[in-house]
Amino acid sequence: MSTPDWTFSVGFRFPVIFTRDAFAADNDTLAGLMAAETDGPVARAVVYVDAAVMRARPTLGRDIHAWFAAHTDRRISLAAAPVEVDGGEAAKSGLAIVERVARTCVDLGLCRHSYVIIIGGGAVLDAVGLAASLVHRGLRQIRLPSTTLGQCDAGLGVKNAVNLFGLKNLIGTFTPPWAVVDDSRFLDSQDDRTWRAGIAEAVKVAIIKDAGFFAELEVLAPRLRARDPDALERVVRRCAELHLEHITTSGDAFEHGSSRPLDFGHWSAHRLEALSHHRLQHGEAVAIGVALDALYAAAIGRLTPVEAHRVLDLLTSIGFRLWDPCFDLRDADGRRQIYAGLVQFREHLGGRLTLAMPDGLGRRQDVDVFDEMACEDCLTQLRKATKASSVPA
Repeated sequence: MSTPDWTFSVGFRFPVIFTRDAFAADNDTLAGLMAAETDGPVARAVVYVDAAVMRARPTLGRDIHAWFAAHTDRRISLAAAPVEVDGGEAAKSGLAIVERVARTCVDLGLCRHSYVIIIGGGAVLDAVGLAASLVHRGLRQIRLPSTTLGQCDAGLGVKNAVNLFGLKNLIGTFTPPWAVVDDSRFLDSQDDRTWRAGIAEAVKVAIIKDAGFFAELEVLAPRLRARDPDALERVVRRCAELHLEHITTSGDAFEHGSSRPLDFGHWSAHRLEALSHHRLQHGEAVAIGVALDALYAAAIGRLTPVEAHRVLDLLTSIGFRLWDPCFDLRDADGRRQIYAGLVQFREHLGGRLTLAMPDGLGRRQDVDVFDEMACEDCLTQLRKATKASSVPA
């Protein structure tokens, strides 16, 4: 017996707000996002903070307490002292943080109208965000990305996940945040590697979506390398706009299809992270993956050689090193271990390999065939280009 399909649609929306010093007493950004109804219960929140952020801003815990105390008239309360969590890929290693956050939410009696405020890099946003999306089938998560990568990319989307069984982002959900707040003050306290790493995502999205932005990045590169905050804020804002434009207009925000358009350069980047045991930060691996795929795009006629080398020159001028010894690791059959990234990418996409590739700078067209022999030549080119550059290992 057949029955008719029952369909319904859900409209998602969330604000992305750019501000500076969200926990200054006179900054009402968060208050506007959390203010409770006049006839409803007080809005309660728990705050999770990346340990690296706490080290960089030792007064942050006190600032958070003071901010909530200054906004009690908005019917907002802090349910507990800010909770510090270890960041980096350790945060995403298994379900430990997910269980810890869930336990805290239960102990505090938080409900689906409560808020989980997450301050940190992409790994902390991912892990704590996954917990928030699961408790009571979803608490309201407000993300405050603290890194260039988080504000450009990782903190903006609808995905939450942790790694399990050695596989990146195996366990996760598609859960839009309640809001995202890009606070530029957090960017000031990053170390040089973290400052630079997220810029790789801006280069990536410019290559496949906005040739004008790519040209602007070429102009801004010396300022970015010199840690010019105004240049970085410009890059973060434009990169965020391009990512949000894709999420909201692609028609496949939850990736039901076989394509991941924003993952140009990521098949090898994810594998490099694993092979290096996360010695490489995600953005550093993405820079290498983008450089390799730019050369591959030239090999298959999607970019001109001049365009491909513009990509390499831009990444190098920002300060990225584009070769890693993990490329030389081989399995028992002599095949480079990096190519296992193609298998993992295909499995993650549902069994069909689909790789985002540029179609000239500023445009994208997917490919579903990958030529390892052509890639071998690209790896040779990449090694030579890196040796010729002045970027130290």
